[in-house]
Amino acid sequence: MKATENFTAERITALVAILAGTLAALLAVHVGTGIGNTIGAAFLAYVATIVAVAVKVPLQLVKVVTASGRGTIIAVVITAIVLIGIAKAFRGLA
Repeated sequence: MKATENFTAERITALVAILAGTLAALLAVHVGTGIGNTIGAAFLAYVATIVAVAVKVPLQLVKVVTASGRGTIIAVVITAIVLIGIAKAFRGLA
């Protein structure tokens, strides 16, 4: 089995969508939005990325969601909140 066999279009799309959701969540938390808006921003970026790629490349959307894993968006939002909290704590110490 070659390493390139593991990198399907669905898995790459899932990775890019998760990264886009993470960046959207980090930006939303940094701006100071609430938890609901942060989840909404992350989910919207995730879905928009998948749709944008699916327009250009034929994908099996079930495989994209499966490659993302369960609870990925929730984990992204929690990670964003924790990272911003740590950054604010360090700023408070200085």
